[in-house]
Amino acid sequence: MALTKFVRNVQDLSDDGGYKFRFHCDGCGDGYESQYVGASANLLKTALEVFSVFNPLGGMRGRRLADGIDRGLRGKERDAAYERSVGEAMAHFKKCSSCGKWVCPEHCWNEPIGMCERCAPDANEAAAKRAAQRGVARAEQAVDGGADAKLVSCPACGAQARGGKFCEGCGAPFSAPKCKHCSKPLGVGARFCGECGGAQT
Repeated sequence: MALTKFVRNVQDLSDDGGYKFRFHCDGCGDGYESQYVGASANLLKTALEVFSVFNPLGGMRGRRLADGIDRGLRGKERDAAYERSVGEAMAHFKKCSSCGKWVCPEHCWNEPIGMCERCAPDANEAAAKRAAQRGVARAEQAVDGGADAKLVSCPACGAQARGGKFCEGCGAPFSAPKCKHCSKPLGVGARFCGECGGAQT
């Protein structure tokens, strides 16, 4: 029967008074609830139980009869209510022509392409996601002293480094370089001493 296509993602919310079902999107799991359908079998069972109370001779027999009728009618009523609910769900969900999954139109359906977003991702959403990922990567580089950080030379071995307290090449501490002539501290990358004017090359 064609209506069994929703069996894998349906939840029965029926109670003694009637029938209701919740169907879930195969993509995100969001649900759609069918309309509540009252059970007419419940009314008949109640009437038979009331009759059995006032009929002492047929009391037990009347209750058994009411239970049997209730079970028989409930099965048929439930099947009819389920079939109606599946029709409601099929009108709400979209079926992907590529993977065959039933998905919600709000989050998991690519309307222009006519497929679910797993098979045909939305181009604008995918581009925005990639841009956000690149932004996160740039921010992490900036925090970690990434590629844009200024290179400095180690005063001990001359290796290029992106800062820090110690040289990555020889382990020497990075301290301010000193003038060759007057031993006063120099700025990073200074070619002449700001104190005595001596060339540092």
